[in-house]
Amino acid sequence: MAALKVFISSTCYDLSIVRSELRSFIYNLGHEPVMSEYNDILFDPKDHTHESCVNEIRNTDAVVLIIGSRFGGKAIPQAVSKINIDYLKNTSKSTEIFNEPNKISITQMEIFKAIELDIPIYTFVDSKVLSDHHLYEKNKDKEFINQIEFPSIDKKETALYIFEFINFLRLRGKNNSIFEFSKISDIEDIIKNNGQLCFNVCCMNKKEKQ
Repeated sequence: MAALKVFISSTCYDLSIVRSELRSFIYNLGHEPVMSEYNDILFDPKDHTHESCVNEIRNTDAVVLIIGSRFGGKAIPQAVSKINIDYLKNTSKSTEIFNEPNKISITQMEIFKAIELDIPIYTFVDSKVLSDHHLYEKNKDKEFINQIEFPSIDKKETALYIFEFINFLRLRGKNNSIFEFSKISDIEDIIKNNGQLCFNVCCMNKKEKQ
C-alpha cells in the first residue's frame, strides 16, 4: 500500500501537544505527516511562508483539520490570492466566512486550497468549541451576539470567524463530515474506524496515478 502524505492543518500554539501526538500516530499508520513546525514543507525563499503552505497542499493526498480555541494568524493577501473564492462559495450553503476575505486565517487558507483541489479533509472540532457553536447558531441573528463571550474561544473577536468556518465546512455538498473530540485518542479512534478506509481508497487512487 502506497504511503500517503497527510497534511496536518491547525493553529500550532494551542494544539501543539495534539499535533505532536497525531504526527506519531500518522507515522505508525505507515503514512507521512506534513507539518510546518517540523520543516516538512518546502519553503521557497522567493515566497512568503504563507504562500509555501498553500502551495504544499497540492503535494498532499489527505488533510486532517483540527479546530480549537484559536483563530490563528491572518494570511497575507498574496497567499489569499492563490485561492478561488468564487468557486468555494459554490461548494457550500454557508458563505459568510468570505464576507471579509482580508481576515482569512492561514489554517482556513490551507483548507480552502484543499477543497479546490478535491483533496479529502477530515475535520475534528474541540467538543467545547462545538458546544459554543450550537449556542452561536441559536443566537447569531440577535443584536447581542457580538457581546457574548464564548468560554471555548481564546479571543472574543474571533468567535464569529471560527464558527462561520465550521458552518462553511458542515454545509458543503460533499466531504463535509465533522467529528467532535475532547482528547487525542478520540481523533485516533475516528481515523482508525472511519478515516483508515478512506486512506486506503486514497492509496489505491495514488497507486493508479503512478
